[in-house]
Amino acid sequence: MQVTRPDYPSVELGYGHPAYLDPAALGRELRRVAEVCHQCRRCLPLCGSFPTLFDLVDATDNEVAGLTDAGLERVNELCFHCQQCFNHCPYTPPHDWDVDFPALMRRQQLARTEREGIPFLRRLTTQTDLIGRIGSFLPVLMNFANRNRLARTLMEKTLGIHRDWLQPRYFSQTVSRWWRRRAAERPVALARFAEPAKGRRAALFTTCSVEYSDPAVGRAVVQVLERSGIAVEVHYTRCCGMPFTDTGDLAAARRNARRNVEELIKLVELGATIVVPGPSCSLMLKQEYPRLLGSEDARRVAASTRDVMEHLYELAREGILDRSFQAPLGAVAYHAPCHLRAQNVGLRARDLLELAGAEITLVDACSGVDGTWGMQARFFAESQKVARKMVRGIEDSAASVVSTDCPLSALRIEQATGLRPVHPVVLLARAYGIDP
Repeated sequence: MQVTRPDYPSVELGYGHPAYLDPAALGRELRRVAEVCHQCRRCLPLCGSFPTLFDLVDATDNEVAGLTDAGLERVNELCFHCQQCFNHCPYTPPHDWDVDFPALMRRQQLARTEREGIPFLRRLTTQTDLIGRIGSFLPVLMNFANRNRLARTLMEKTLGIHRDWLQPRYFSQTVSRWWRRRAAERPVALARFAEPAKGRRAALFTTCSVEYSDPAVGRAVVQVLERSGIAVEVHYTRCCGMPFTDTGDLAAARRNARRNVEELIKLVELGATIVVPGPSCSLMLKQEYPRLLGSEDARRVAASTRDVMEHLYELAREGILDRSFQAPLGAVAYHAPCHLRAQNVGLRARDLLELAGAEITLVDACSGVDGTWGMQARFFAESQKVARKMVRGIEDSAASVVSTDCPLSALRIEQATGLRPVHPVVLLARAYGIDP
């Protein structure tokens, strides 16, 4: 197989390289990587992008040389950035062929955004803080509208969100409101976090999903960490920026990243671990912030960031985590999200729930959502096909309790099975006898 090296190491130089959005350089790289993938085809079962690519290659006598720009755009549209092909690929960096398919799909998406712009209504779907603030101010009205068929039909026609996609619930008691009230009642706990060289610290970056739509997860994180003697601070002022990457809005993603790093670095300098209860958001802080900003502070924040179950597992290995579990958890079907598996930290939620006495059935399959892709009307049917293996795994487990770290996967699971999943940290709190 004759495959050349890439024009430049995109993973290392990333968004700021002069050739990054150059149409000619991008076209060469797309076809170079297509040649590698065509000869390998190991990622065929993962998503719609790869069978579409291979069908296009096989449809012309010229194979990869016969690929059109329109065909390559279709391949890109079917990529929902689950990142599973990266771990599946034998040619990822460092390698002579340096194949990073997810990064290349992001580059192609950003080039399209640079060329065509972002429609206003599509841009509106990424405003999770604005939507969350409205939802938490008027939760009854927002929750009614999100489950009203007429309102959902209108939403599909205007925003492009499929009418059958299950929208999140909103609560007036956000994590930040709960924390401010709690901190006022317990000033000693807050002072303990600020004291230098006084034990372990964790700063909970709640994420927009937990902040507005699943505050029980935030409360559980605080209660579980404090049970093991960890001093906790809750921090949330804005979204991590991951939703902006779904539309290719690099400027907005970079803006949120910069502001969050400016605030989080102060907590890191106090010795705190940044704890994130959502794998897409922890992946954003760990992987994308250094690429977006290229600063030492961004790298330090990334190095200090842990997914919440990853951090709790580290505490368990160090003998710090309280193991006095009291309530049995029984049979649990645990879904391992793609963006958690992409971090290569192991299945720590499964390990901890087993430590707490749960009987775990692992469901290691994609939910087909990943950001806003799976909720869009034009991709909804395709996303359901991707999710079939996950749904079958949950149904076959016959477990009455389903758990997942990913809030979007939780919505897909509830929509498909009628079971409302809970975050593993909530189950861990329940095992302690805590009801968050």
